[in-house]
Amino acid sequence: MTRIFRYKDVQLTQLRSFCLTARERNFTVAARQLNLSASTVWEQLRALERMLGCTLLRREGRSIELTSDGKVLLEIIQPHIEAIDSLKRLFDEGRSQLAPRLVIASSQYLLRFHLPRPIQAFTAAFPNVELNIQLPSSLQLVSSVEQHQADIAICAFEPEEPRPEVLSYEPILELPLMLLTSKKHPLSRKRTVTLPDLMEYPAILPAVGTITRKLIDRLLQRHGLSSQLRVIMETPIFDTTQQYVEMGIGIGLMHLQVNPKSLANIHIRRIEESQVPLSIAMVVRKHGNLPQSVRDFQDIVRSELQTSP
Repeated sequence: MTRIFRYKDVQLTQLRSFCLTARERNFTVAARQLNLSASTVWEQLRALERMLGCTLLRREGRSIELTSDGKVLLEIIQPHIEAIDSLKRLFDEGRSQLAPRLVIASSQYLLRFHLPRPIQAFTAAFPNVELNIQLPSSLQLVSSVEQHQADIAICAFEPEEPRPEVLSYEPILELPLMLLTSKKHPLSRKRTVTLPDLMEYPAILPAVGTITRKLIDRLLQRHGLSSQLRVIMETPIFDTTQQYVEMGIGIGLMHLQVNPKSLANIHIRRIEESQVPLSIAMVVRKHGNLPQSVRDFQDIVRSELQTSP
């Protein structure tokens, strides 16, 4: 008996299911976000493949990978799906002509030391824009933009690592790895400090899983020192690191670039072997129309950070 397929023509739900599955690389995760069953999403995508006469997705172990045909289709339809999904918000902003909104996501360190000038300049130039500043965990910064929870993220990234296809990264800073000690610490008086010099002191490091921590761990592994460093605290909050370094509880290792006068009770210095800079980027959605407020903020960030001392 000939089977009659339910999906005869391309439907918006099929295309949205395809885009989300391509992003998540998982039927179940995509189905959960669409409030559908995994079998429904699977059937939609098979129908789409039958209509186009090609294979769009292929299983690779537990993951799902795009075929070359799938990549072509994603490049074609992603801008349209992004535009449709953004339609209500963009329409409301255009109709009201009142208070456009800009949601910025970043880290506590960047908001304290690198973004005050750009944000101050932006609010002065565009007082009608409703500004919302968020501090998600470092692991959620990129996903906040990807999932439309933020318009732009200023965050760390690994240049060699894969990136979500729907996002655009613009590098703006490189932060060196620095040693932080109290003013009275023995290392603050040492002319040259090398990595082995750190092994006899308790250390305060960035949280496990963060990009800056991964860079530090790789550096220690490269020099065979991973098992020798005594870590007494792991924190994603710079202010916490600063407080406990000032108290002399431990030495700090983190990527930063600040005026030493802004940390009056801390001695900051580079470590000779630590050529592992942390890259910082502006992250926005690649497809669809970026709101004017996002483009204005990007321009100000570029200008202000280029002229920073």
